[in-house]
Amino acid sequence: MRAVTVCVESLAAGLDRFREVWESGVAQGELLTFESVEGLHRTLTPNRWALVRTLQAEGPLAVRELARRLGRDVKRVHEDVAKLKEVGLVEDAAGGVWVPYDEIRAELTLKRPAA
Repeated sequence: MRAVTVCVESLAAGLDRFREVWESGVAQGELLTFESVEGLHRTLTPNRWALVRTLQAEGPLAVRELARRLGRDVKRVHEDVAKLKEVGLVEDAAGGVWVPYDEIRAELTLKRPAA
């Protein structure tokens, strides 16, 4: 099973996590990290989440067929697919595009700033 965790963390926290993994030698799995909640929401919009869910459920689809199933404009779906490819949630496949993950986890922790 291939899984990815989508999370929000600062660059410093990401580097700390990388250092821990490097020193322990134990992989934590695949991560898609955003520096802010706003960045996550700009990239993973509700329409893009619907696109991911559809591809995950249906398997590889051509962009035109994906747009038809989503009831959306082909150009806009193409733009969304391009952005999701850029961050690694969607990949090219025979017959179209697909989501290579069996499981996508979202992790969000909000902490009070240190005083």
